[in-house]
Amino acid sequence: MLKNYIKIAWRNIKANRLFTVLNIVGLVVGLCVCIMLFSFVNTELSFDKMYTHSEDIYRVNMETSEEYNFETWAELPNAVGPAMVQDIPQVKKMTRLIKDDFGVTASLKIGDKNFTENGLYLADSTAFEMFDFNFIAGNAKNAFANPHAIVLSQSAKERFFGDKSALGEFITVNNRDTLQVSGVYTDLPKSSVIDCDMVYNIMDSWMGTNVYWSNASYETYVQLEPNAKVAQIETQATQLIDKYVHKEGKYFTQFNLQPLTKIHLYSADIREGYSTKLGSISTIKSLLFLSLLVLVIACINYMNLATANSRKRRKSIGVNKVLGASRKHMLSLFYVETGILVLISVVLAFALSFFILPVFKSFTGNALGYQDLLATPILIGLGLIWLVVTLFAGSYPAISMTNIAPLSLVNKSKKKHTASEFVRKGLVVFQFAASIVLIIAVTIIIQQMNFIKNKNLGYDPSGVVAVSVKSAENSQQVESLENALNRKAYVERIAAVQSLPGADESGRSVRRISTDNTGMPIASCRTEGNVIQTLKLNLLAGSELPQSLAKGDSIIYTLINEKILSYLNYKTPEDAVGKIINTELGSRAIITGVVANFNFNSLKEDSGGYMYYKSNVAPESIRTLLVRYTSQNLQQLVNDLEQTFNENLPNTAFDYTFVDKHVAQLYASEEKTARTATLFSVLAIFIACLGLFGLAAFMAEQRTKEIGVRKVLGASVAGVTRLLSKDFLKLVGIAFILASPFAYWIMSQWLQDFNYRTPIHWWVFGLAGLAAMVIAFVTISFQAIKAALAKPVKSLRTE
Repeated sequence: MLKNYIKIAWRNIKANRLFTVLNIVGLVVGLCVCIMLFSFVNTELSFDKMYTHSEDIYRVNMETSEEYNFETWAELPNAVGPAMVQDIPQVKKMTRLIKDDFGVTASLKIGDKNFTENGLYLADSTAFEMFDFNFIAGNAKNAFANPHAIVLSQSAKERFFGDKSALGEFITVNNRDTLQVSGVYTDLPKSSVIDCDMVYNIMDSWMGTNVYWSNASYETYVQLEPNAKVAQIETQATQLIDKYVHKEGKYFTQFNLQPLTKIHLYSADIREGYSTKLGSISTIKSLLFLSLLVLVIACINYMNLATANSRKRRKSIGVNKVLGASRKHMLSLFYVETGILVLISVVLAFALSFFILPVFKSFTGNALGYQDLLATPILIGLGLIWLVVTLFAGSYPAISMTNIAPLSLVNKSKKKHTASEFVRKGLVVFQFAASIVLIIAVTIIIQQMNFIKNKNLGYDPSGVVAVSVKSAENSQQVESLENALNRKAYVERIAAVQSLPGADESGRSVRRISTDNTGMPIASCRTEGNVIQTLKLNLLAGSELPQSLAKGDSIIYTLINEKILSYLNYKTPEDAVGKIINTELGSRAIITGVVANFNFNSLKEDSGGYMYYKSNVAPESIRTLLVRYTSQNLQQLVNDLEQTFNENLPNTAFDYTFVDKHVAQLYASEEKTARTATLFSVLAIFIACLGLFGLAAFMAEQRTKEIGVRKVLGASVAGVTRLLSKDFLKLVGIAFILASPFAYWIMSQWLQDFNYRTPIHWWVFGLAGLAAMVIAFVTISFQAIKAALAKPVKSLRTE
């Protein structure tokens, strides 16, 4: 019986080639989108599940007090981990992770060569056990047996030492510490938030030996006993604050445990953290919704085309039913036909995924590999997709046709408005409503991205390059480099600073009076002056910080922004100039100038308090030279900067960042989302157009005689085109009315993530509606014009 069904189904598929091609193309595109997005989602959801004890490993996060806006931080004081192991029995072990020099790119000297490294960490030796480091040279147990040892990932070893053994080799870090290689481990999985390329013992540094509850800079992971009570441990950990921290030092109020497997996707609202591999659960949900929407649109296409095409088969279905075919037999026939089409589409879509993977990666920035497409969940998912799409897409055509009485199927007459027509029109409305929502969403996303790129940040990041000097052997080398650069014709201004805006400033607080226990959290950055002219800040009152300080001058000169001015209750910027400011920097701090607020962080956040300062006894060091340049030849600029750098800092690796590129990186994930949404929205609209094209062909075929009569009576091509188009355009109009309020709501929610956002303009909806109308009209017109140009005699002969 099944063999006969397959033969009949295959005969029907070949007999209706236009509808078959349209169905397969629509399903292939929809399924290919699903395969690509499901593969990406699968890799995102698999993060950190490969570790032996992943279910028992948690990152300790802390909640800050009102002084720091009740934020959640991923970085803690280095005393938290040891205290938890000592005082909480259910905590089996802990490890602390911190990037070398608090996350600034490290400079390495190996032999006579200099390198830069972003993945250099300090950690406790327990990290090797907790995160299953697989050593291929040396071993985890003895990796830190000797002082000043360092272990490398396999890729780092190959980068620095090539094919020769690295064991016993020496590496000098930041012209400060000389470490000896004691082990090499295989690269950590790409689906791990732990992204160490080099690790040395935290106990070889003051960061491990000097235990304190003040500065919060350490990620702390704990491994609990199996089946431990997490809520109870969180309570016990929070009690450690009262036990070990003095009242005046309690800027954090509680600890909570975040499962290791949740860190990658659920850290959007958590401040700090060193991992470069953070995703977003909201992005995952959006992509899942988008992929399912594209698949549903493809299924609706099939349902529409199948029900339209089944009108041709009314007689054969009626004859089969009269001859005794049961409803079960007819349902089976329709489902077999759908199953064959979907199976062909699944195979083609899966093959197509391998070909377009490089394009997908380059366009969206999502780093998928071929092995991700072959992952077990994806292969199992293909079978489930085949089954679900077959049942879903084949259900309505099968049920609608098998429910009709045999005599009505054989009868040539038809009702003007059948239930199937209403359902078909409803599905068309749904398709185009979804397409209009996507058009509106993509337009607003692009608007927001352009708004971010073009918004006045309060400073000008273009034309500024940041050169790292943190690894200079002494301050004389930095001064020498600065003087050499000042002699260059392409250099307009130079500012020696602690960091570029929004990267590695120090967290401090400002208080109105000495008894103010709350204060206002601010970012502070040491500088040697020239920041106003170099960054083109807007000076409201006062002056630039002094260019030089007399020896023995103990005053701390500060430059504050309007946020701090407002908090201190000064009515005008002029009122604040020359006044004392109360910070942790000391009692002799005065306000030299006031600048307008500038966005040093992402525009998702409000611009907070920011203070530049200059002092003879500054606790922070100068780490960066901000160079404003006039050269248009960037490659020549970089080459000359590197040459000058190497002449003045010969034992330090040259590391630079264009400040505007740094700002753009703050929105990399949004840019990726915008590109992905744009790509798949276009594909969804394409699938909808395929269905509309098929339905227009069906309608033209159904009205062949009518068109012939109208042409004989003098109807023009435009008139016939209008006749066939108006019903579909009415459906698109209904879709627009339904889609607009939903699109407005969903995009309003998306824009809430940005503190600075573009308004939603009315013309966006008008543009989307017009675009949908034009797309639909162009799609329908092809078939309409074809029908209108047919010879009337041929049309009138058609049965």
